[in-house]
Amino acid sequence: MTIKLVNRGTEGELLIEGRLDTTTSPEAEEIFNEVSGRFDKVVLNFAELEYVSSAGLRVLKRLHMAMRKKGGEMALKNVNKMVMEVFEMTGFAGLLKFE
Repeated sequence: MTIKLVNRGTEGELLIEGRLDTTTSPEAEEIFNEVSGRFDKVVLNFAELEYVSSAGLRVLKRLHMAMRKKGGEMALKNVNKMVMEVFEMTGFAGLLKFE
């Protein structure tokens, strides 16, 4: 997994490539913690995300909750069909904002 940050002032966009799973979620969580404190809005660009596991869902939920707690916003964009199916099956589709 690789994560690249695009800084847009009060908004940070994370370009996430590869898999968000048990192996990569600790690294992702570190980055998510950093950006949640730094930006008012965090956009996760999943154009190159191939797979998300339950461990990945947990770190996404933590980021979502951290942003809501501080009055910020988190959104996802460019979510592929397979990853969207995981969000729909787990109920995350109704919890998260999609652009």
